[in-house]
Amino acid sequence: MGHNFSQERHPFWKEYFIYEFNKSLTASATGTSLETIAVKMDTDSNFEFKKTTFSATNDRIKVKLKDDAIGRYLIKDAVDIKSIAGRNTLPMGLSNSHLPFHWPCPYVVSAGSNLTLEAADYSNATNALRMSFHGSKIRPGQPPWLGKYKQIPFIYSFTGGAITVTASTASTARIETDIDSHFLVQKITGIRTGAATVSVNEGARGCDWSNIALHIDNLVGNGSFPNILPSYRFVQRGSTIVFNITDTSGNSNIIDICLIGIKLCPM
Repeated sequence: MGHNFSQERHPFWKEYFIYEFNKSLTASATGTSLETIAVKMDTDSNFEFKKTTFSATNDRIKVKLKDDAIGRYLIKDAVDIKSIAGRNTLPMGLSNSHLPFHWPCPYVVSAGSNLTLEAADYSNATNALRMSFHGSKIRPGQPPWLGKYKQIPFIYSFTGGAITVTASTASTARIETDIDSHFLVQKITGIRTGAATVSVNEGARGCDWSNIALHIDNLVGNGSFPNILPSYRFVQRGSTIVFNITDTSGNSNIIDICLIGIKLCPM
């Protein structure tokens, strides 16, 4: 099936991106002493988020959320994080679910401003929290995939297959895209046998996919529960996508990641 993207003229386009908050929360039994975690939006674009996920040592956490640019709270009183963010629900193993919380409507945070998460543990133990906001950088102009293309469903995974990351060490994996066509990423799935962090960089454009390295559970889903991107991630033909992975499980860790989407083949 062919599609002429050139007919879809817009003053802006959206590119998938993730901002993640990362903090070790002080142990508390009450969840009343909120700690502030501010993340500065990149200056290159406004950010529109639609979904939230989290990973934590213990899910007994209370949170509030504030847009510092206008001093607006998006959560009136501190709520349990499980009420406004999803998380992997499967036991640690080869499979990995992605079940995010979907906000009632998209919310735009201004470029260069802070989005502030206020969080407090109530598990009474030190609690390592990572909370991710999935959305899009809003960029001016026309999307880079304009043109008339034949669409082909396609899946890329790590070049050479799954990698084994040695316990508590870092490793690099790559996906090398074909030279015949650009690629639009629509879903992300994969496997892991233990916890890890991952950062993604698209070499051809020099673009990171997130502000910091993400907990792998906040990025990767499985065939039943994939990470469905709220906007495309465009990859130029012939690109090398680099995955910097660090094991945090303390054990040997088998990891593979699949990028699922559409090849844009010239007509």
